[in-house]
Amino acid sequence: MEAEATGGRVLQIWTWLQRFGDRALGLLALLVVLALLSSLPLLQVLVLGYLLTAGARALERGRLREALPGHALFVHVGGVALGFWLLLWIPRLLASLADSGRLINPASPSPARLDGFALLLALALVVHGLAACARGARLRYMLLPRPRLELHALARLFTREGYALARDQVWDAFARLELGRLVRTALLGGITALAWLLIPTTLLALGSRAPALGVLGSVAMAGVLAFLPFIQLQVSEAGSLRPLADIRSVRAARAAAPFAMAGALVLTVLAALPLYLLKIELIPREAMWLPGLLFVALMLPARLACGLALHRGRRLAQPRHWLWRGLAGLAWVPAALAYGVGLYFTQYLSWYGTWSLYEQHAFLLPVPFLGG
Repeated sequence: MEAEATGGRVLQIWTWLQRFGDRALGLLALLVVLALLSSLPLLQVLVLGYLLTAGARALERGRLREALPGHALFVHVGGVALGFWLLLWIPRLLASLADSGRLINPASPSPARLDGFALLLALALVVHGLAACARGARLRYMLLPRPRLELHALARLFTREGYALARDQVWDAFARLELGRLVRTALLGGITALAWLLIPTTLLALGSRAPALGVLGSVAMAGVLAFLPFIQLQVSEAGSLRPLADIRSVRAARAAAPFAMAGALVLTVLAALPLYLLKIELIPREAMWLPGLLFVALMLPARLACGLALHRGRRLAQPRHWLWRGLAGLAWVPAALAYGVGLYFTQYLSWYGTWSLYEQHAFLLPVPFLGG
């Protein structure tokens, strides 16, 4: 009995590790895909839509597990991509050794033989990878061959029923992303951000000529920051612009969950300000996905935190004691002011000058990262 209990615990731990690995791999694949999209004009709108949708789902459901649209799809995408990269590492190494051999002794036939062996090995591994995809497209299937199961999966794939099933599964996986909804959410979120940011950003831009306007713009930007991250999520959740000016619900949530709302706001500021350092120099187009990866990796947790905090404020409903609200204010008010003041000085650091003030990647598209 004790041996069975120990074996059961080991199996549970192994299952948990597999699930954790799948989720981590799916998250990594999601971040890479969003980073690549953030470097492509027009497709950038999908990134903003995804971030807002994830935050809105966290707001609606109050759980991170169901907050990321299409996460199950990215588990498979990440497993397939990493699996093929690992499988083809040995053929790539052999091809590299063949190239080195040609440089050392061009007349030797060994490099050609090594190239041929590398090609055959690559073809065999590609077939194995496709069979693993037919089995279920997971990383462990790619790395742990099961010839009998793989042959059965490939044979089934070439039947009419198997092909139809695979096609429908792939289509359903992409359909769950709801790309049209992501575009609509991005447009609503962008309109919301522009409506809130236009006046304080313009005041900041005029601050280089009239310092008093710059001070006023910094204070106004701090006031906007106190509400805009949550207003955007409310608009995304509603699917319309009706909550565009609904500051009352945000204030009620802040009164009910002051520390959660303050923490989410501070996290948003901490995630946004470092990104402005990327605008000091133009970034080459071939490397644009790298700052895009940093953008997504910082802003996605901030959106999720805002959604969870607003959900908690709605659920609690009753306002906390004024003392706790005041202590929370000691955290988020300086953070909001720091964002407003720091944003003013970014125009003197950015390659784009004053125009960079309008490229607020914390609430809009990651356009500041476009290079020459």
